[in-house]
Amino acid sequence: MNLSVQEFASKIFGYGARSFFAATLVLIPFRWRLDLWPRPFFPLYTDYTDFLLFSSDIALTFTVVLWLCSLWVSPRRLAAGSWLMTICVAGLTVSGWVSVLGSVDSTLSIYHAVRFVFLFFFYLYIVNEIKSPFWVIVPVALQIIIQGIVAAGQSLAQSSLGLQWLGEHLLDPAQSGVSIVPVGGMRLLRAYGLSDHPNILGGCLAFGLVLLLAAVLHGKNRQPLLASVGFLLAFPALVMTFSRSAWVGLMAAASFLVGCEALALRWDSLKRAAALGAASLLVASPFLIQNFGAVQSRVNSGRIAQDDQMKERAFLIEAGNTMLVEHSVVGIGLGGSPLAFKNHFEYFPLDYQPPHYALLTAAMETGVIGGIFYFLLLLTPLAAFALNWRTLILQPALVGTLSLLIALTVVGLFDYYTWLYAPGRLWQWLAWGLFSTAWKAA
Repeated sequence: MNLSVQEFASKIFGYGARSFFAATLVLIPFRWRLDLWPRPFFPLYTDYTDFLLFSSDIALTFTVVLWLCSLWVSPRRLAAGSWLMTICVAGLTVSGWVSVLGSVDSTLSIYHAVRFVFLFFFYLYIVNEIKSPFWVIVPVALQIIIQGIVAAGQSLAQSSLGLQWLGEHLLDPAQSGVSIVPVGGMRLLRAYGLSDHPNILGGCLAFGLVLLLAAVLHGKNRQPLLASVGFLLAFPALVMTFSRSAWVGLMAAASFLVGCEALALRWDSLKRAAALGAASLLVASPFLIQNFGAVQSRVNSGRIAQDDQMKERAFLIEAGNTMLVEHSVVGIGLGGSPLAFKNHFEYFPLDYQPPHYALLTAAMETGVIGGIFYFLLLLTPLAAFALNWRTLILQPALVGTLSLLIALTVVGLFDYYTWLYAPGRLWQWLAWGLFSTAWKAA
C-alpha cells in the first residue's frame, strides 16, 4: 500500500468515524435497543441485569472501530488532552475491571467493564479528533429538538404517539408504572420523548440546552441566532419532563455561564442571555400557567421533609453507605447495586435500585479507589477554574465545557443515570473529553 492510498483510506475512515460520532450524539437519549441477553432476577427491573445494545451503542462502536482503522492505516501520535483528566478516566476504567473480582454478578460487571473500555476510546477520540464545536453543537441541537417535539406531543396528548418502532414507551397516565405528577385528583403524564424515563430525557435536554446557551453567548455571526431558535424549541419540553434535577442542573450551569460573562464584562453576551431568558419563559408560559399546580408540587415549595421521593432517596443513600463500608476495597461490581441490595437486606421497602447519588453509586460499585477517580473527575475541573478564573473566563470553550460538567455534577447529586445508564454515561464521558481538550488548549 503506497502513501497516497494510505492517506485516502485514513480520510475515509476518519470521515466515517466523525459521521458516526455525530450520530452517537443524536441518538444518546433514544430508548431503541436490542435485548442481547435477557437475565431476569425477580423482582429487579430487567434493564439492570439484561445485556442491552442501544442505537447509540451501535453508533459509538462504529466511531471507535473506524477511528482505530484510521490510526492503523496512517499511524500518528495521539494526544492525551489534560494528563490528569486522562489518568483519572483510565483509572476509572481499570477500577471497573478490578471490581469484577468482588462483584455480586461478575458476568454483569464484565459487560459494564467492556462498555467502560469503549467509553475510554470515545474519550480519546474526542480529545484527538473533535477540534470544532460544530461537530458537537449541531448533533446535540438535533438531539434535543427531535426529543423536544416528541415530548411536547406526548404532553399535549397525554399519551404516547405511536412511535414504538423508535423505542417510545406505551404511555397511559392511568396505568401503574408510568411516571406521572398527581395533582387535583388527576394523573398528569410526564414527557418521556423517545427515552426510557422523564428524568433521563430531562437531563439530556438540560445538557443540550447548556451547550446551546454557550453557543448563544460565544457564537459568531448567525450562530447565536440559530442556537437561540434550537434553545426555544427544546426548552418547553424540559419543563414538561417535570425533572427537578434537570431543572436545577440547567439553572446552575446557566448561572455559571452568565456569571462568567458578567465578570468578563461582555455586555453583548449578557443582553443575548437576558433576551433568551425572557423568550424562554414566554414560550413555556402556556404550559406553566395551565399546569401551575403540578409545577408547584414538583418544586415542593421547600417542604423537602414531606416529599416521599426525597425520603426514598435518603433511604437509598443510607443503604449505599452501608454497602460501601462493607465492600470498600474493590466494591460490589459495576452495575451490581440493585442485586447487592437484594442479597444484603432482608427488608427493603422500595424497588431495588442504586442510590440516587452518582458519586456514592460509583464508589459502591468500584470501591474506594474507583470512587476517588470519579470524585477527582468531578472536582478537578472546578478546582482548576477556581485557581485561574481571571484567565480562564476568557476561554469560551473551557467555560462552555465546564458549564456542561457543572450541570452533569448537579444532576448526579440527585440521580444515578449519569453513572449507570448508557445515555448518562455518554453525556458524562463526552463532557470529560471536551473539557480535557479545552483545558489543554488553554
